[in-house]
Amino acid sequence: MVIDWYKLLDNIHLGRARLVEAVTRLISFNFVRFYLLFLFGLNIINWLLAFYVNKNVSQNLVVLHYNVNLGVNLIGQATDIYIIPVLGLALITINFILLLNVYRKNKFLIHLLLGFSLLINLFLIASTASIYLINFR
Repeated sequence: MVIDWYKLLDNIHLGRARLVEAVTRLISFNFVRFYLLFLFGLNIINWLLAFYVNKNVSQNLVVLHYNVNLGVNLIGQATDIYIIPVLGLALITINFILLLNVYRKNKFLIHLLLGFSLLINLFLIASTASIYLINFR
């Protein structure tokens, strides 16, 4: 089997050009820019809160989850708190990649996916704040 390198490089170049065109077309909507600005702002707040908790912890182990009925459920390293903002950023990225495939069909799907990302990032900020309250209050 012989690989045609020129054809492969041409397909990579055309795919990159199509991706750039799709991203610029999707970003051209004002409400998408507003959603993305708000989402990245929430994610930055979550990163700063996680950094604050990690910086101010005095021991290596912290309580990562607390249940009202059972008490402490999960204890882990202080750096494990960074999983929460990474999860939020991964969700934003996955939903944006999904939007690149479906934005031509229906604008409601854009609002649905970005609104879902917004809601999940708000819940992730609440979980990071609750980790702070459990460990320091």
